[in-house]
Amino acid sequence: MYKNKKIGVIVPAYNEEKMIAKTLGTMPKFTDHIIVINDSSKDNTLELINRAAKKDQKITIINNTENGGIGYSLKKGLKMGAELGCDRMAIMAGDAQMDPAYLDKLLDAMDENQLDYVKANRFMHYEALQTMPRYRRIGNIVVTILTKFATGYYTIFDTQNGYAIYTKDVVERMPWQLVGNRYEYENTILIALSIINAKVGDYPIPALYGDETSTIKLFSTMTRVLKILFIGFWRRIYYKYVIYGFHPIALFILAGATLNIAALVGFIFLFISKVWLHISPTAASVMLASLPLILGTQILFTALILDVIEEKR
Repeated sequence: MYKNKKIGVIVPAYNEEKMIAKTLGTMPKFTDHIIVINDSSKDNTLELINRAAKKDQKITIINNTENGGIGYSLKKGLKMGAELGCDRMAIMAGDAQMDPAYLDKLLDAMDENQLDYVKANRFMHYEALQTMPRYRRIGNIVVTILTKFATGYYTIFDTQNGYAIYTKDVVERMPWQLVGNRYEYENTILIALSIINAKVGDYPIPALYGDETSTIKLFSTMTRVLKILFIGFWRRIYYKYVIYGFHPIALFILAGATLNIAALVGFIFLFISKVWLHISPTAASVMLASLPLILGTQILFTALILDVIEEKR
């Protein structure tokens, strides 16, 4: 228990035989349940988890017979935590990259700010951030910026950081069908949280890296995440601003996008006329094509400003 709240820790593990024992052995004493999900590991991860469970009765094991992905495992673990009556459920990866010394600080930040979900932010510690591999740092920044627009959470950063805590209430209300099963989990979970108007916050925690090798394939993962963010953006607008509560933001985005598409069609027509038909566009035709672009861009910026204001509410 921590401040009269039952605490559960969800530990996804796939081929983590090097670090899983350390991860489970350094859990804070106030933890009530440790739910470990072995995602069909091909090494000795499951055996090491079983050994740890014999020494620690807090450990509950979920063994996936087939590899479902980190998101799939986390969803199973969070649902199990809610069934066990945990008031707060933290995510701590099996590779020991999430410092357990900060778990109580994350819990305090959640309660002090009345958050439904609080996550770590490695980008607020400059010195520790330099230990993050450069390609991962750049990738995280790009995906984080795009995720801000897709999720509507403009004040958070380091969206690829999975060290987070959920309240039981938000776990039970979450539209889990919208949450991805693999590495796009971090992005889609924020989209799902936005749809239910969950209050989300950051907490600064330094990056922690060992000699483990990442299993993430950068190009394929980035491509999949970008696709997920594009689809997720429109899902968020549809559910949050049309279905669950109508808001002019939806109309502004639709009108702005339509006008910009009309402008693009107009410019393509002028280009074809110039190159293939050798007809020079008049000043009036250029202005006519430019007007939807100017107006559509202004409308989209208005929608963006209103969306930012909605987050603060």
